[in-house]
Amino acid sequence: MSWESASWQYDPESMFDLSGQRAIVTGAGSGLGRAIALGFDARGAAVVVADIDGEAAAEVADACTNGVAMEVDVTDDTSLRSLRERVRSEYGEYQTLCNVPGINTRKPVFDLSFEEWQDVIRLNLDGMFQAAKILGEPLVDAGDGSVINMASVRGIDGGADQSAYSASKGGVIQLTKVLAAEWAPDVRVNALAPGYMKTPLVRDAMADREWYERMRGGHLLDRFGEPEEVAGAAVFLASDAASFVTGSILTVDGGWTAH
Repeated sequence: MSWESASWQYDPESMFDLSGQRAIVTGAGSGLGRAIALGFDARGAAVVVADIDGEAAAEVADACTNGVAMEVDVTDDTSLRSLRERVRSEYGEYQTLCNVPGINTRKPVFDLSFEEWQDVIRLNLDGMFQAAKILGEPLVDAGDGSVINMASVRGIDGGADQSAYSASKGGVIQLTKVLAAEWAPDVRVNALAPGYMKTPLVRDAMADREWYERMRGGHLLDRFGEPEEVAGAAVFLASDAASFVTGSILTVDGGWTAH
């Protein structure tokens, strides 16, 4: 197939180019959200770096060529609506939404309190639902855009001591498929499912060498991933290169799910 083909759905020379886009990344103050925000910025997008930690968001926005920091609590619908209206009034419409925030409490079921269960579900799944619904509405109204939700390989394969986290991320996967069906054909909705990445969410656990070696060995690439290794997949899903991709769960897992 020639690059000059008249049948291309998009200009192949602009594949992965996000110039002219504005993206909102929630949970962008650290970890995977930070890497994705910087990745979007590197490919030309204007990025709203949104996080519950305003100082962390500001640091990431300062590292961007075209970034602005805003505070948001994805478990609070008022906070989400305020973010949405502020972005639209100050900067105009946006085309990409990436929902990232998540926490984990690693305990066997019998040791996990109901309150601990609720804390994980409230942020990872309830917050994802609220952010997708409230921040995704302008994309649906405009009839264009890409939504990227952060899932996990643990939402696919479960795992001991991961009941709340696995349940929440499994819920994110199914929510993503439902939104893809409801918002088609105009808005694409996909999820990323990383393996173990060197983020603040897992760094404390990595101090347990026995646990670390066991988890490391679960990846065919024999290591944990770096946060920036998720950015390319997010750029792909936000770009025209993924124009025929929706309802998909893209694993970035070093071979975890193939092991």
